Amino acid sequence: MMIKSSTGRITAAGLYLAAFGLFFGYAFFATSMYNDALPLRFELVVMAVVLPLLLTKIVAFDHYSMGQWIVIFTGLVLVAWTARTSGRYILIAVYLLIIGARRMSFEAIAKTALLIGLATFALIIISSWLDLIPNLRYLREGTYRNSFGIQYPTDFAAHVLYLLLTYAAVKHGHFKWYDWLLSLFAAWFVWTYCDARLDTVLIVILLVLLSVYWLIEKGFKPALLVSWISVGAMAIGAALSIGLSYFYSPKIKWLEDLNHLLSTRLQLGRKALDRYDPQWFGQVVRTNGWGGSQGFKHFTGKLITKEYFFIDSSYLTVLLTFGLIVSVSLLVGYTWFAWREVRRQEYLLPLLIAVTAISCIVDQHLLDVSYNIFVLALLADTTSFRLPISG
Repeated sequence: MMIKSSTGRITAAGLYLAAFGLFFGYAFFATSMYNDALPLRFELVVMAVVLPLLLTKIVAFDHYSMGQWIVIFTGLVLVAWTARTSGRYILIAVYLLIIGARRMSFEAIAKTALLIGLATFALIIISSWLDLIPNLRYLREGTYRNSFGIQYPTDFAAHVLYLLLTYAAVKHGHFKWYDWLLSLFAAWFVWTYCDARLDTVLIVILLVLLSVYWLIEKGFKPALLVSWISVGAMAIGAALSIGLSYFYSPKIKWLEDLNHLLSTRLQLGRKALDRYDPQWFGQVVRTNGWGGSQGFKHFTGKLITKEYFFIDSSYLTVLLTFGLIVSVSLLVGYTWFAWREVRRQEYLLPLLIAVTAISCIVDQHLLDVSYNIFVLALLADTTSFRLPISG
């Protein structure tokens, strides 16, 4: 994460990793109960440091044609307008992180995220054990769900999942026996102490797809079919999430059964579509969840109870909050990236992104870099993940 090289010169990699490390560290930290102690809109202070670093890297080190500069600037204007209409200015930082990742080693990005993520996660968990911040405990159907210093139990479980995904990228998909045991322990832990059933299933799916990747490396041709299916994972996930929510009705038994299995996510998605129409440049979407200190007080009845309304689906969240342009651009970008990777015999990242695509049906972390760093792979250098021609 050093900005200067050993010769003292400022480097593109140093600028980008410094900016990413600062932003990622803050964003991860802000998902914890420490966020209550941060000043209001502290994210703007962080962006005031991060954005100049990213802009310097992009302008001074990345070489584009005039046409490419026009596309990048047009994208920035559209993103800035969307950030304004949605009230989510953090979108500007995410856009510049994606653009700035050009020619950056995604392996280096993943290593930076893993190092900072594990250190921050450990700090948060230890702080909750020492009662420096609260471990929010939610009672559901006789089972306590622990947040361990994160603002909600499922957010804790999602951190575990996405750190495992990042670890798999750093390890190039080559899990040793102790990595398998660690992953299975993580699945058991979030099931037992967070009652996060869906994230447990997603960890198991990750292990299955890593097994598929092992078969691909060994030359088992049928396994390649799974990698090609992963190309459309994000589009399929979006279609399922939005489509099922749109057509949901409690009168349709199989949809109501699925809604119950998904903890009423279809019902809440239908309610979101009833309240908000998709806009080109997004809109302010107001939700009331049970996460954080205020949400926990509402959950326990210590404050006047507000109506619970939270959109867990990333696809619906992005569509309604950030609008059609951002949503379509993301789907096209992810699909193009996965198709390019598979054609280059870089199979691992499409398989890992397929896990995030499934996760985004039941969580809201598609554009949340503190969880999902894989959005930064779209323009990054991924050649280190390529298999030999003989593979």
